[in-house]
Amino acid sequence: MTASQRLHERCGCGAARSPFSLAGTERKYERSRPYRIDHLFVDLTLDFETKSVRGRAVLDFQRVAAEATSMQVDATGFVLTSVRVDDGGGLKPATYSYDGEVIELQDLPERGQLRIDYEATPQRGLYFLAPDEQVKHRPLQAWTQCQDEDARHFIPCVDKPHMKMTTELSATVPSGFQVLSNGELIASETRGKGPWSYRFKLDQPHPSYLLTLVAGHFDVVTDRPAKLAEGEVPIQYLVPVGQAKAAARSLGETPRMLEFFSKRFGTPFPWRRYSQVVVSDFIFGGMENTTATTLYEHVMLDERAALDVASTDLVAHELAHQWFGDYVTCRDWSHAWLNEGFATFCEHLEREQRLGRDEYDYGVAGDVDTYLNEASGRYQRPIVCRDYEEPIDLFDRHLYEKGGLVLHMLRRELTDEVFFEGARRYLARHAFGIVETTDLMRALEEASGRSLERFFDQWVYRPGHPELTCKVSYDDGLLSVALKQTQKTGETAAFALPVEIEVMSADGVRTRHQKLMTQAHDVLTVKLEKRPQHVGLDPEQRMVGKLTFEAPGDMLRHQLAEGSNALLRWTAADALSKKQDPATVTSLSETLARESEAWMVRLEAARALGKIRSEEAFTALSAALKTSHPKVRRAVAGALGAFKKPEAAKALQELLRKEPSYLVMADAARALGRTRQPGALDTLKSIVDQPSWADVVRAGALDGMAALRDDAALEAVVKRTRYGIPTRGRRAAVHALAALGDGRKTREQLEDLLDDKDPHFKIDVVSALTTLGDAKSRGAMRRALEHELDGRVSRRLREALRDMSEGPAQEKKRLNDELESVKDELTELKTRLAKLEGRKTEAPKTKEEKPKAVSKPMAKPAPKKKKAKVIKKASKAKR
Repeated sequence: MTASQRLHERCGCGAARSPFSLAGTERKYERSRPYRIDHLFVDLTLDFETKSVRGRAVLDFQRVAAEATSMQVDATGFVLTSVRVDDGGGLKPATYSYDGEVIELQDLPERGQLRIDYEATPQRGLYFLAPDEQVKHRPLQAWTQCQDEDARHFIPCVDKPHMKMTTELSATVPSGFQVLSNGELIASETRGKGPWSYRFKLDQPHPSYLLTLVAGHFDVVTDRPAKLAEGEVPIQYLVPVGQAKAAARSLGETPRMLEFFSKRFGTPFPWRRYSQVVVSDFIFGGMENTTATTLYEHVMLDERAALDVASTDLVAHELAHQWFGDYVTCRDWSHAWLNEGFATFCEHLEREQRLGRDEYDYGVAGDVDTYLNEASGRYQRPIVCRDYEEPIDLFDRHLYEKGGLVLHMLRRELTDEVFFEGARRYLARHAFGIVETTDLMRALEEASGRSLERFFDQWVYRPGHPELTCKVSYDDGLLSVALKQTQKTGETAAFALPVEIEVMSADGVRTRHQKLMTQAHDVLTVKLEKRPQHVGLDPEQRMVGKLTFEAPGDMLRHQLAEGSNALLRWTAADALSKKQDPATVTSLSETLARESEAWMVRLEAARALGKIRSEEAFTALSAALKTSHPKVRRAVAGALGAFKKPEAAKALQELLRKEPSYLVMADAARALGRTRQPGALDTLKSIVDQPSWADVVRAGALDGMAALRDDAALEAVVKRTRYGIPTRGRRAAVHALAALGDGRKTREQLEDLLDDKDPHFKIDVVSALTTLGDAKSRGAMRRALEHELDGRVSRRLREALRDMSEGPAQEKKRLNDELESVKDELTELKTRLAKLEGRKTEAPKTKEEKPKAVSKPMAKPAPKKKKAKVIKKASKAKR
């Protein structure tokens, strides 16, 4: 049985804490294609007052199935004026039925044109924006977002990714408006006070979900063309009025990226031009519409944001889709990782080309953490999966991050030369066509001469990931790394893992050693005459999963200082966070203070010190607040939040008064809240409405208020849940409300917010209600689900209704609070113990002195226990 056959037999989506497939979900198979659409022409007139369109669509069709005479055309909520067919002998009324969602056409000829005249007020797909009393600065705009299957709300079409066609779009808009669509602008009428019109044409085929139409007022910036051996590719940006100068800062790497991807994948950019348009209130970060990407407004960076924020990941992601998704397109949504996995992987490739290998590795490690958060806390599913309610259900961290990680592992397994040759063959063979996962696997197999069935089976067609524990020991000339897989993923008892270690011998020689692990237990051994200085695990990041590495402290400290790459050094820092001895704190402190060290190593050293929470760790972190690198400074600020003491709060308050970076300010505000010190609330209130890029400072201040657990913050929090506050701030406010509030009033405040129009905000409202844990909110959520149009919100509502029926979330919240108090006490005890052990090591005691050394710490536990009890009582009162 092939991996694909196993997929059809059983999707295996229930291996984690909660199943991916919700109750009543039916397996999805792509519908038949008796006819193909070769060309789509659509003429639209936009009415901004009624938020509606009047349109005519002409579809050139041709029979595929020999006996076919019927075809379905997707059209949701249309008023059909006429439906006619031209078989070459002139237009005639078509035979059809229409149920409000699908036009079922009958008695069709072998080939011809279908002409549909209609009106529509789209609920999805095409969005009209206008200012209002609360958001007066919102621009007058219209833009489309057709993925996954929303083009049908304003254009009659076969709205499936497998139906690729050439397109032509004509748009009539109010005078003065600019328009962008797919392909080349072939005609326009932009004079006078009457309506203006634009006509675009794309001669290469693409699916309906990549159709785009944007209308509004923009500054137009023309960048240098991308220079390829095949010719130049013009590049243009449409940005908000008044932000033309920020275009270079935010989007200016585009020409270089286009040249790089063309060369890296051995495939020239497949389109004649490339544009990017920045719109307001976009419901995604970006959308890779063919030749014309749409981006949300936060891609535009001011000077302060650019200190430690870059738009390059988003720009690279959407640009990469022009090859992976637009040029070659997934046959159906179950294989959508071929689009999103490649685009995510390309973010790392671009960063590697621009900034170097360490940046690539750290980005990959970040994706591992992001995927594991979903896999451990929400659900696990195979990457290729047909068990979903709506296609958007699949657009999760498995599709993006895990999909990209699969490509990263293939790159490491096959080598760069072979992997990218396989990718080139994949693109060339399926140019302007549709693909499935098997198509990629076969291309890579042909390039490598290897069978990849086992790899794809365990990583793509089955759920889960390895949980690997590695323990280093040395005895009598033999280095041993004990390996144990502990995951419980249902179908995959043990992964085939290419375990690799870096060993630095006693005389300073570095060597690499590998072993393919195929059983749950194994040992990698290396003969060494002397004990090694360090042993680093997975120096090339060949394995994706939850890796636990245990090694003696002195080896980890040596690895932190001398690891051959930043990856080994920052993983050593993370492993050292579990140690409490003075030598470890010194080593981490020195690493943090070393300005020449890679920023990500220093960042992880700061996080480790925050977990240790000793006095010496606090001293090192306080000193590091002056470091010049904003990403390190941000980590330092976050780590200081672990210290519930006045000195920590004072240091963070001082930082907030003078910090130039928005993101450092935001994390400092969160950390200040976690200190739970008097005066923290006043400081957070003083910055909560400070303007910042993407409203990150307000969000940080509200998160800080939530962490304070002070009822006095509640009024300020509720005020910022209201419409008119920027979305990111409102989203933070609803989570703070759930953390601070309690009872009927808070529940009803959150329930009222379920009627908001912003899908991101509603998702957070659902999450806040789940955190609150009041089962009485299930009625409001059921009512919201009945009329919800956004699949992302629907999914979260259904998950919340399921989870709230399984157990009391409030009890979980209470237990988490008590666990935090216990952790604080444990950290204090560990710190005291480490100090005592340090004193023993520094100065061996005589027999007469030993009783004093033992009895001295034993005399102090009682006051500490009393203090801990007081903390617990205070915590309960705040809940």
